[in-house]
Amino acid sequence: MSVPTLAAEAPVAAHSPYYPSLTGLRAVAAYLVFFLHFRPLALNDGWPKVVLGQLYVGVSLFFVLSGFVLATRYQHSAQLTRGWWRPYLWQRAARIYPTYLLLNTAALARVYWPVPAGKLANTLLLVFLSESLLRGFSSTLKYVGLPQGWSLTPEECFYLSLPFLLLLWRRRGLPGAIGFALAMLGLGMGLTLACRDRPELHGFFGSFYHLFNFTFFGRILEFMLGVGLGRWWNGRPTASRPGWPWRTLAGSLSIGLTLAALVLINSPKPPYEGNLAPSAIVLNVVAFPLGVTLLLAGLLTEGTWLRTWLATPLMQALGRSSYFFYILHVGLFSIWWQHTFGWGRHIGAQFLVTVALAELGYRLFERPVHRWILARTVGRPKSTAGQPASAG
Repeated sequence: MSVPTLAAEAPVAAHSPYYPSLTGLRAVAAYLVFFLHFRPLALNDGWPKVVLGQLYVGVSLFFVLSGFVLATRYQHSAQLTRGWWRPYLWQRAARIYPTYLLLNTAALARVYWPVPAGKLANTLLLVFLSESLLRGFSSTLKYVGLPQGWSLTPEECFYLSLPFLLLLWRRRGLPGAIGFALAMLGLGMGLTLACRDRPELHGFFGSFYHLFNFTFFGRILEFMLGVGLGRWWNGRPTASRPGWPWRTLAGSLSIGLTLAALVLINSPKPPYEGNLAPSAIVLNVVAFPLGVTLLLAGLLTEGTWLRTWLATPLMQALGRSSYFFYILHVGLFSIWWQHTFGWGRHIGAQFLVTVALAELGYRLFERPVHRWILARTVGRPKSTAGQPASAG
């Protein structure tokens, strides 16, 4: 597995960290979620169904990657000043919101247009909650619009909290970071205690089950581990060292064992409602991201065939378009496909067509719109060889 002669896994430009193998890993994460939602009829029963039902872990992989990339980019510059916050927030919004707005609006229009008589106020409220990403805080409304969009709510919460976390970690060290995580967890639990079992709140912080499966407050560790990895990576030698790739192997083994344990517990509540058993929640939000963090450390420091494959031009291209793929894969196109061919039919073709559409969407919409927004709000972005390896 060792490939000592690989080139260093170093950022191509100091102002915009870019790690080829981690960009390729983004595609793997997105494709895991695709095969969670769509699988051939032959694999929709028995153990194959149970195994594929655990592929929601691709979201956890995105969260850890996001924490790492944003930490490497902002850990030295983060400030609580207006001059810093303005470009930071525009950069983050320009990265994920235009694609989400385009595809989510199309999905909402299909469901809610034309507006039924007497339903205008209720429809406008649902559309607002979906477009603003606030629906991710609700256990009953989180799937309004594109269902996978719930994951952007914890991502946005992470964006808002990242500067505070980085400053605390810089000034107070690890105890400050742990205190931040405990404060976020405590805030989420307090809101849940105050809001659960209150139907008038429409599921906002409606249960601890929802808190630990779907919100930033319950999934804080995934982002924290990514940020911690970014701090660990800062200043380390960029050249990979020859030798036994123990981090890659140990991380892969940990991920495999966690998935096997999730399969045995078999706790997801259909359809894809997260984990019910506390043991499965711990595996999903603690054990799995720990394995991912170790794997990422291996991809950064060790020369392996896995890193070589993930860093190939094809995997990098797929990784760069993986966010568009993720937002696209459940929506108008998948509805049309199932209406035309039936559920579970021609899944391989559906996957390949979705990949092709995502590549077109990235090249023709996501990338040019991202650059256009930044050029008019933050200043024309510098040319780079790629984008950060995360959904963020």
